[in-house]
Amino acid sequence: MVSRDLTEQDPNNSLASCREFLVPRGEQPKRLDIYLSRNCLGFTRSRVQRLLEEKLVTINDIYPASSHKIRGGDRIRVLIPPPRSQAAQPEDIHLEILYEDDDLIVISKPPGLVVHPAPGHASGTLVNGLLFHFQSQGDEQKKGEPEEEEEAERPLRAGLVHRLDQDTSGVMVVGKSETVVLDLMNQFKDRSVSKKYLALVKGILPKKRGEINAPIGRSTHDRKKFAVRQDGKPSLTRYRVLETYHENYSLLEVTLLTGRTHQIRVHFRHLGFPLLGDAVYGSKGMENRNFPRQMLHAWKLAFQHPRSAAKMEFEAPLPPDFVSAMKRLTPLSPGSRGGS
Repeated sequence: MVSRDLTEQDPNNSLASCREFLVPRGEQPKRLDIYLSRNCLGFTRSRVQRLLEEKLVTINDIYPASSHKIRGGDRIRVLIPPPRSQAAQPEDIHLEILYEDDDLIVISKPPGLVVHPAPGHASGTLVNGLLFHFQSQGDEQKKGEPEEEEEAERPLRAGLVHRLDQDTSGVMVVGKSETVVLDLMNQFKDRSVSKKYLALVKGILPKKRGEINAPIGRSTHDRKKFAVRQDGKPSLTRYRVLETYHENYSLLEVTLLTGRTHQIRVHFRHLGFPLLGDAVYGSKGMENRNFPRQMLHAWKLAFQHPRSAAKMEFEAPLPPDFVSAMKRLTPLSPGSRGGS
């Protein structure tokens, strides 16, 4: 049996994790709940059945019943809520909300905000703020209504499906239910989500448009960093030059075709055009002192709504520090924007 953790890019996600299992060819048919309990998850059968009832399990992208018989070649995905004791706590943190409905919320993350609790960041994160926001909504809806379930039995109220580094600003989508989270995770995995960034880099790229196809893996020198490696995971980035500056900088529109950790930062460092302000992958010269953080902004995000199937497109405005940095620069010429 082949098993994969689909939440690799967000290993500290305190809200949910996603696992994928491929049933070996030749496996004898057996009930799904029994197979997951004995062969995959190590959970009790009753816990597996609860996951199935809450539609946290799919087989070949279809929600099955507990009695469904698995067969060789089946692809099983399971969204696993964390133990209640590990769940993040709600905190009143301001959120810049771009869109919200009953299924999901789209926010513009400011630079400096950590996405989820992790060592050194136990609180004050986006997750804490989201949980407070959802709790406040629930309290408003339930005024005057009787309590119907115990706190420990309530389903997860939110789930991250992607992340941004602490010093990267921009648009993010968060699901409000396990079903929506799983659907969005599948869209990210299947690369049907469109992700565009704005980046300020050191240097003038020789081509107005280009593609970086270079595998990325952990650095052999520093386990906290990533690097282009032949044995790394396939990683594809496209870019378009929007502006060039007298200061020997370039403004780029960057499109991610894959979603590796630090992908944009690693790829442009590899090309010799590091992001300005990047304390990890950038140059150590004077220019980094003039930028408060890595000049990377998640600009646009497009995906299919999990319930209505409508195409959803969002754009996060540039934060003040990015705008200020650009105002200090002098364009080379009025015609330097986005050529072919």
